[in-house]
Amino acid sequence: MAGWMGALLRIDLTTGKVVKDPLSEHLVHRYLGGRGLNSKILWDEVPAGTDPLGSDNKLVISGGPLNGTLVPGSQRFTISAKSPLTGLLGDSNCGGALGAELKYAGYDAIIVEGESPKPVYILIDGDEVEVRDAAGLWGKAVSETERAIKGEVSDPELPIICIGPAGERLVKFACVIADLGRAAGRTGMGAVFGAKKLKAIAVRGDRGVKVARPGELNSAVRELYEVWQEDMEAFHARTKDRPGGGLLRYNRFGILPTRNFRGGQYDAQKICSELSPYLVKAKACFSCPVPCDHAYFVSKGPFAGRIEGGLELAQLGHYGPEVGISEAQDILAASALTDELGVDIMEMSAIIAYVMECFEKGVIVSDDIPGVKPEWGNLDAVLQLIDMTVNRRGIGDTLAEGLRAASRRIGKGSERYAMHVKGLALTMRDARGSKAWALGFAVSSRGADHCRSNPPDTDAGSWWDPALNEALHGYDKAGDILSEQGKPEIVKWYEELRAVENSLEICHSTLKTRKGASMITMAARLRNAVTGQSMTERELLTLGERIVNLERAFNLREGLTAEDDTLPDRFLAEPMPDGPAKGQVVNLRPMVEEYYSLRGWDRRTGLPRREKLRELGLAEVADELEDMAKSPAAVSAKPTAIA
Repeated sequence: MAGWMGALLRIDLTTGKVVKDPLSEHLVHRYLGGRGLNSKILWDEVPAGTDPLGSDNKLVISGGPLNGTLVPGSQRFTISAKSPLTGLLGDSNCGGALGAELKYAGYDAIIVEGESPKPVYILIDGDEVEVRDAAGLWGKAVSETERAIKGEVSDPELPIICIGPAGERLVKFACVIADLGRAAGRTGMGAVFGAKKLKAIAVRGDRGVKVARPGELNSAVRELYEVWQEDMEAFHARTKDRPGGGLLRYNRFGILPTRNFRGGQYDAQKICSELSPYLVKAKACFSCPVPCDHAYFVSKGPFAGRIEGGLELAQLGHYGPEVGISEAQDILAASALTDELGVDIMEMSAIIAYVMECFEKGVIVSDDIPGVKPEWGNLDAVLQLIDMTVNRRGIGDTLAEGLRAASRRIGKGSERYAMHVKGLALTMRDARGSKAWALGFAVSSRGADHCRSNPPDTDAGSWWDPALNEALHGYDKAGDILSEQGKPEIVKWYEELRAVENSLEICHSTLKTRKGASMITMAARLRNAVTGQSMTERELLTLGERIVNLERAFNLREGLTAEDDTLPDRFLAEPMPDGPAKGQVVNLRPMVEEYYSLRGWDRRTGLPRREKLRELGLAEVADELEDMAKSPAAVSAKPTAIA
């Protein structure tokens, strides 16, 4: 099995039992690895209605067939479980070194089951697997935890993923941090770690990864490097100009979320001009030639005087315009605190923006939040709200349940100010000025998340992958970001490409091709060279389509309905007040129905048709969904986390 190590590592924290299972060749041929493999394991092993924070939920951590090879950007891994935040399929994709090191240790995936009676961490050193006591680590911040484990095993280069205090206290949007700044941030995987009393996982190994056709792989990898050398504008957009360059670009298009998505423009230039003195160095993940990450110096807040990692566009946007902050040093202070405590920046900033708008509207008053003035741009309030949420103190105990649950508990009409889809907060782009992203937010299996499709629509039609040309033929406005034309075709195609990338575990920021060539062609070349198998571009996209449909089925089994494929009313009914997208709203439902039709799902209900599931080799999935629909004991209302 070239490209795969052929082993799954199953660890039961209740009993301490460790089992090495063979990896089915049939399974990886149908789901590749990473995200696809994880979703299949969850479908098979986590029944409908499972408590996301109970011992029956499972954590699956997988690499892909490209991890540990010469392929640039192939360092990623995926953590999956049923989400405590959304009650649906939860997963988060992350960079760092752990994806490759897991392969070097001899494993394609780790499945963590049960629940430890006391805090532990897992040390995997090739064939030696230990569940170690972590009582002395419990309560520590992320960087302290990493330093302590590396010191204990005398290995300063040891790849580690861990949680901070937020995961320990079961904050529903706690994340898992890798390599001091890389976050598996979305859907609350850190809370699942915390529920299992699992503080960290450390992995090292010394095995090699077998490559079937080294000559073909060398040729494809050389071309990837040459493409980056030829396109220095794109290289600098991810390195020299980022993270500030992205902020300016979003502002230029009028899609920069401002004060809880009430507008699309902000003084981005001020933030960017103040940022440079705090940037220490550009950073790249293991095996990646594109250092798109930045280490930065913190001058304010609890971690003042420290150098932190992981500064990207998200921090600048979410802790800048979204909460009304315009001082770069204030943004960095909030970012450092969030990472060290181990909470999702996107979710935390969305909750703070929600609180600020509620305070402004008189829904939340001073008596509800004593000692805090949650006014736009107030750094002290931002830091206090982060601390209160992580420690579940005062209103923070409600906020720790997530944006959707908190807004329902607070009530008083405050739900209208909660910017989420399916319980997951929106990421940093205003959907009114970006119609492909609007649809992608609405139909994503994780909730309001751009990474499930991530169509490159900011510079119109010139950015579409050439493979889309035929599908978009006949549309005169497919390249217009403010038009709904062609967006269902675009979102469907990119969802399947991203499913392939997330399962190969290659970063889509580094997977590039020469002008006129399709990204799926390069993905197929890399996959075939490593594994020695022959799979066409169409077959690879069909594999991505299978993953998308399986994830849809998982969510339907948990109670998802077509009504959940929507956006907050702000985007559907409130016209954009400013900028190039002024006056725009999202005419969503026709796009969703057309997307359903293209997917072979019922146009009204969003249920995959039996013939489509059979076509994708998912007949057993169709049978289970039909049996559930007929059963009086079927999960009938809403996902577990929001029942």
